[in-house]
Amino acid sequence: MYTEYKKKLELLGVYFGSKDSIEFKSKNKIKTKKISGTRNTNSLGEYFYAEHQYTSNYIHGSIPFDHFFPPNSDYSTPESDSNFDLNKCVFIDTETTGLSTSGGTFAFMVGIGWFEETHFVLRQYFLITPDQEEAMLLNLENLLSLHQIIVTYNGISFDIPILKSRFKYHRIPTTIGNKKQIDLLKYARMLFRYQFENRSLKSIESKILNFARSEEEIPGYLAPIIYQDYLKTGETQDIKGVFYHNEMDIISLAALLRIINEVSNENDTHFSTYETLYFSLARTFDRIKDYSKAIDYYSKALDQPKLPDTIRLTCYQCLANIFKKTNQIEKALVFWEHASEFGCIESLIEQAKIFEHKFKDYELALEYCKKALLLMENEVNSIKRTVLQDQIVYRMQRLKAKGQL
Repeated sequence: MYTEYKKKLELLGVYFGSKDSIEFKSKNKIKTKKISGTRNTNSLGEYFYAEHQYTSNYIHGSIPFDHFFPPNSDYSTPESDSNFDLNKCVFIDTETTGLSTSGGTFAFMVGIGWFEETHFVLRQYFLITPDQEEAMLLNLENLLSLHQIIVTYNGISFDIPILKSRFKYHRIPTTIGNKKQIDLLKYARMLFRYQFENRSLKSIESKILNFARSEEEIPGYLAPIIYQDYLKTGETQDIKGVFYHNEMDIISLAALLRIINEVSNENDTHFSTYETLYFSLARTFDRIKDYSKAIDYYSKALDQPKLPDTIRLTCYQCLANIFKKTNQIEKALVFWEHASEFGCIESLIEQAKIFEHKFKDYELALEYCKKALLLMENEVNSIKRTVLQDQIVYRMQRLKAKGQL
């Protein structure tokens, strides 16, 4: 069980052990004490942030930002029936003192980005000392109140709960829990589950956005250690690497949202590049029982010549199941027949059931049972094989009795 959870965390970019940490600390560093940025005060004290602007000339990997300006209001996600305004979006990523969402964990850096008419603004709040958190949160809330939609990567499970807990701890009223959440990890899993094993943001950056980070990059899982060292020594060189990491996370969120919007609008480029996209969308609409869209996407997936056979088989099975659920038995039989050509025992059994109970063709039903038993000779001995075999034998006995065959 531990190994399973460890693997899931590693796919999100979380690693274990001290090897990377030791190697990181052993590198020669240029010592520096200065971080460029702005110091401000509000009713709760002093806070610090660094701010950058990205114009339409900026290109993030293969994603030119000129598409965003002026901010396009006609954005959508695959399963949503309504569009949203890019101007109302705010992109958030945090660097925290730990991976737990418990009360002792806080965000020492909060990156927040948003689109304006001529540029993308990136602001990175940083706690020069932890006692600046209260003032930082107040200014952050002032920015959040100007937007209606929060875009994150795994933010629903991690970033937003931590921020909410810190607002609550400091008794600062916040609108963060009332906003619409768009978690791009959900869409990375939804769209690329069958294309890529690793769907961490850095991996998606590389494979989808064609963006490679520079040597400034500091892995996110090292951020807590680096912040602890910074508090002890005041040295900022490593912290600058965390700034870069956080900055690229925010920019990649904006770029990835564009890709997801294009997939939602069925941009041909992405579907020809990633052969499992139609299938992924079909599975999504199948799960939410939007069978019309599911059938359309399964059919488009089957038209792709490079679709892996395992996925092609699943398409046949899923289409047959949809037509069975919607009482379109003749269509279901067509796809069960296609699936049985791939050696699918379950499809042969389904056909046997239909010919036995609906069409009362006991002889043909028996033939499908015989085919299924023949295929089972090549199956590895297992509990599933034993159960299926017993069911098929029992069905054959009943069919012989019914048809006196």
